Amino acid sequence: MKRKQLAALAAATVMALSLVGCGGGSSTSTETKAAEAGATTAAAAETDKKADDGELIKKVAHVCQGLGDKSFSDSLEGGMKVLREKGWDCKTVECGDETKADKYEDMMLDVIDEGYHYIVASSTFRDVMLKLAKEYPENQFIIVDDSMDEADIPDNVALIFYAQNEGSYIVGQLAAGMSESGVVAVNVGMDTPVIADFVTGFIDGAQAYDPDIKIVKAAVGSWTDPAKMKELCLTQARDKQADVFYQVAGASGAGLFEACKELGTWAIGVDSDQYAYYKESENPELADIILTSMLKNVGDSVVAFFEKVENGEAEWGKQNSLGLSDNAVGYVDNDFFEATVPEELRAVMVESKEKIASGELKAKSYYDFANEDEYQKLLDSVAP
Repeated sequence: MKRKQLAALAAATVMALSLVGCGGGSSTSTETKAAEAGATTAAAAETDKKADDGELIKKVAHVCQGLGDKSFSDSLEGGMKVLREKGWDCKTVECGDETKADKYEDMMLDVIDEGYHYIVASSTFRDVMLKLAKEYPENQFIIVDDSMDEADIPDNVALIFYAQNEGSYIVGQLAAGMSESGVVAVNVGMDTPVIADFVTGFIDGAQAYDPDIKIVKAAVGSWTDPAKMKELCLTQARDKQADVFYQVAGASGAGLFEACKELGTWAIGVDSDQYAYYKESENPELADIILTSMLKNVGDSVVAFFEKVENGEAEWGKQNSLGLSDNAVGYVDNDFFEATVPEELRAVMVESKEKIASGELKAKSYYDFANEDEYQKLLDSVAP
């Protein structure tokens, strides 16, 4: 019987049992509940160790909206490629953009039906993954690029969270240093806490380099709408005189690069080395406007996590936080970057990288704000 059918049956069974429990009888003692909780935690810890034959289950499904973004999803898929080379059975499922969100759960259930034990996906799929984690405690779920209170993380779920504010701080300095108009832009796909952390770090770094810098921020409303992104950037250049653009927008970011090429302005990529991606693409001319990319080494961190799984060291029910000191975030330093960015500005960036990694410098984070109003005040304070 398929798991999607079993889910409905299980729900009915749980309801029936709960009615029996309400019918009377002795109450469960505190000691019994504690023992049951301990057993659940222990069982979850064992699930990444052995299959029926005592061998490690090495079946991973990477669920994403789609490959080809030359950014986050492609970086994570790079990690899957490495795992395949190491002998893991990895399947990638492309679910489609936000308009297909009602199908995400069924697509995840399909790979669970096919025997894929580990499900890896971005924060876009968080709600679905948390729901399925409760329904399928024998499976394990890795949510990449998300943060939540550890008390709320199920025992068969692990989060990989990045200090994107740290890398964004440094490219914020770059943007301010390369701007001639004194106005730079940070454009995002959608507004989420993680994305707000990118923006906060970027603003902090830009202001650290130039206290008078003005920053325009806007959201496309989609991770897959490059046409809208391009029009947004062209408008910001025309109306606000923005001349350096930082994109945190998935596949929508391609539109930012197209706009910068048309405008003759600079761009900063995200997550992967987007200069390298475009240099080898059908549009290699777009590479020559990408100063650098703020790296989020998604693929590397996922590979490192599964190495811990193999060694029995993976931590479940936890948030695995990674930053500059872990080489999980950073920026691309290639020949084009060194030939284009003045040496003095590059030295400033290197100094900041070293200070953040050592803890001497703390980049401002969205998660430090007491509420959303404080974040909005920051945005308003730098608006042109």
